[in-house]
Amino acid sequence: MSSHHIVRENQEPALVILNAHAIPLERVQELLEWMPIIVVLHSQIEIVVGWGIKIDVVLVPAGEEEIWIDRTKDQYPIEIVSFSINEIPLSKAIEILAARHIPAMNVLASDENTLSTLEEFTGDVEAFFESKRWSRIKSGRFEKWIAAGTMLFVLPENVHTKIPQLVNGKLVAKQDGILTLQGEQSFWVGEWLN
Repeated sequence: MSSHHIVRENQEPALVILNAHAIPLERVQELLEWMPIIVVLHSQIEIVVGWGIKIDVVLVPAGEEEIWIDRTKDQYPIEIVSFSINEIPLSKAIEILAARHIPAMNVLASDENTLSTLEEFTGDVEAFFESKRWSRIKSGRFEKWIAAGTMLFVLPENVHTKIPQLVNGKLVAKQDGILTLQGEQSFWVGEWLN
């Protein structure tokens, strides 16, 4: 028996690529299954084009639009969106996705500094960097079954939780079972990618 999923246009998480090497390509391919809108930072274009996928938007420095129109002509139709020297490219990507009413996004990033910028996005978001998947817990409550020995990371490290094992933003599950983290505000939970 097969199952069929109906996904309305722009309802799948967008994929924003700021660092094409954030996770292995086979993991990226999993994020591409539903044919999301793909937004790529100009410095990552050659790598992403090499994957053989269609890019929807490229983020380029202001003043370089014509150069990038020419460099990405094989990707036509493609939207060239510029950002100024004082703008964070990710903020520009968030603007684009909000204007299109995209409810969720996955971001391939370089480091945890990305997480603070992602707070601007009102939808659901996961960020991938340093071999970890980071999920924003907007509700302030994280609950998940995890196996003994699983390591989780929490940012900001000072999230008030009822879990004494949380030390310096890390915790290792002592036993199999449901783990609950309760914070007074949204926070991020990171897990190693298998």
